[in-house]
Amino acid sequence: MENQRNSVTPLAMSYGLYTGLALVLNLVIFYVMGTPFSSISGYISYAIIIAGIGWAMRTYREDHPEAGVSYGRALGLGTLLTLFASLILGFFTFVLFKLVDKTLIEKLLTFMEEQFLRSGLSDTQTEAFMPLYKKVLTPVTYSLGMIFSITFNGFIFSLILAIFFKKQSTDPFHGVE
Repeated sequence: MENQRNSVTPLAMSYGLYTGLALVLNLVIFYVMGTPFSSISGYISYAIIIAGIGWAMRTYREDHPEAGVSYGRALGLGTLLTLFASLILGFFTFVLFKLVDKTLIEKLLTFMEEQFLRSGLSDTQTEAFMPLYKKVLTPVTYSLGMIFSITFNGFIFSLILAIFFKKQSTDPFHGVE
């Protein structure tokens, strides 16, 4: 019974919704500007994820002062939040790539090729990689990769943020029946 009252899932779902919608808004803004693969968009996405995790952890800590917040619970909250946010963004990305603008995959492949050349790969190395990416990169695989990478990054951010948001219980008999 105690675990249900202190469950992080409802909070992670609601703050994951807010974070996911903010990530979608970020993607829409950069898509409309004509730079959907901008590195600035990526940095803003990281800031949105970190802010969403911090906001949720702070809210949970303030809502449960007697129970405190363990490191594991804060880590779970942040990771679950980013999972929900990434599902929202992944679904939106799939719809964007599959239904709204079917040329985005080609634009992404062109962008990747330019990035390979800028990073110092030779033309022959780049030409060797691109057919593989053309076979594998679809709206589904891109969206699933995005879900995985955002959740993983959220886990890493939560590892760090949980250090600052953990709090010992103020009630010495909390959890003792």
